[in-house]
Amino acid sequence: MKELLIRASTGLIFLTVVIGCILWNPYSLASLFYIVGLLGMLEYYSMAKIGGVHPQTMLGVVTATVLYIGIELVKLKIFPTYIVSLSIPFFIAIFVWELYRRRPDPFTNIGHTVIGIVYVMAPLALLNVFTFEELVVEYKPEIVLGFFIMLWLNDTGAYIFGRLFGKRKLFERISPKKTIEGAAGGGLAAIAGAVALAAYTDDLAIGHWLVLGVIIVVSATFGDLVESMLKRSAKVKDSSNLLPGHGGILDRFDGVLLASPMVFTYLMVFVHSA
Repeated sequence: MKELLIRASTGLIFLTVVIGCILWNPYSLASLFYIVGLLGMLEYYSMAKIGGVHPQTMLGVVTATVLYIGIELVKLKIFPTYIVSLSIPFFIAIFVWELYRRRPDPFTNIGHTVIGIVYVMAPLALLNVFTFEELVVEYKPEIVLGFFIMLWLNDTGAYIFGRLFGKRKLFERISPKKTIEGAAGGGLAAIAGAVALAAYTDDLAIGHWLVLGVIIVVSATFGDLVESMLKRSAKVKDSSNLLPGHGGILDRFDGVLLASPMVFTYLMVFVHSA
């Protein structure tokens, strides 16, 4: 009972902070997801070190910070798109600095350093892009909020349907508890959320919301499995114990890390370019 109360309390605080920062203004959203990205990168690098890898933690964080700030400044229309290219010299520096470290398996170290940026920080930076329409300097949090609503509905539906009806394993080798029935229930919940979002917002047509719902269900499910694969390779149960009853940042945002780039791609190709 105590563990359930701790989990529920942490979850309530988590939801309040995320929703509050999304709705407040673009700076609170950007600050929140930068902190999430920073903590997630540190978790990733810590897990990599368990396996004997030596990622460049400090340079990785600096590179990710430059990339994140560049994307945010572009979306705020403070600087043109080319400002993001300032992160390129820092990416190159990761390769050069490894020459001086004299660590074993240098390219493995480089690879994990870059993965920490691309896998964790970059998808969180893209969430900032969801909140603006092209050529319009107006903060519109509905899409990023809808993104999280569908993501959370997918997680909740998968948990409930999995507990009630789950029999057939979805991907037993990686995550023995996940079931096909749970995944189907999560998908239905997310699609129901897409229909509701279309009814109560005018940012996207219902067709776009439904497509985004499907994208989120599929990519977030794989995101969960990928993070489970990461933890199995590091032989840890949770990415950290930062969030009581919930594990670490990567445990809570695993679905976001694959869903965000996929939603970004759809919005850029089929919505903002239309």
